[in-house]
Amino acid sequence: MSFNSEFILFEKDNDIGILTLNRANKHNAINKEYMNELSNFLDFAEKEPLKALVATSSGKNVFAAGGDIEYFLKLTSKKDAFSMALQMHNILSRFEDLEYPTVCAINGSAIGGGAEIILAFDIRFARSNIFIQFKEKEMGVTTGWGGTYRLVNIVGYSKALKMLLSAEKIDAKQAKDIGLVDDIYEESVLLDKTLEFCYNLKDDDVKLIKYIKRLAKESQFINRDEGMQLERVLFSDSWMFGKREKQMKKFISKRV
Repeated sequence: MSFNSEFILFEKDNDIGILTLNRANKHNAINKEYMNELSNFLDFAEKEPLKALVATSSGKNVFAAGGDIEYFLKLTSKKDAFSMALQMHNILSRFEDLEYPTVCAINGSAIGGGAEIILAFDIRFARSNIFIQFKEKEMGVTTGWGGTYRLVNIVGYSKALKMLLSAEKIDAKQAKDIGLVDDIYEESVLLDKTLEFCYNLKDDDVKLIKYIKRLAKESQFINRDEGMQLERVLFSDSWMFGKREKQMKKFISKRV
């Protein structure tokens, strides 16, 4: 199956999905139509048998600039703002809850809501000369798309609060140092390196990949005993997948 729309491009290679945000002339600013297209894409992605999803942008210098100001100016009531935030919460939570790993290739700066978007992906690789900026305070509002919750969980309370209060620009090296991004690459190899990471999963059992992500994700929010219980269940289930016995016999044969 395939999916393409005005603002979203999608292709698949070796069971790896590649999502390209494609409103470059507006720096991928999010408006109502864009939100609806993202929701439609997720309807597709939740059913698509992928081993991983890579997200990138067609923009040259900006990955995503957050909300479309022209659209935001039409949201004149508290109810309007609440409704928009709820829709984006649902969208980014659905990206976060995809069963397979998601990797964001940040090939341009992520600003405001754009910085909130990248946090919804499991792994983040960044171009070396980009910056990340939570500038919502400068616009007179808090984060509205789940950014504070995710940022605190990723970098810790004090670092997150400093970034949110200062609205400072965090360059790629700083972002890597605090765990906001996982690796940095030059622009010419960023997408290739991101895909290479995902292609390493191509021979793995889809169910095993999903189990590993589920175990890592849920371990963030459950206590030790619950984590051990979940691990026992998934470990014993994966024991019967077939690859385990084959790999163990292969290991033994190399020792003989």
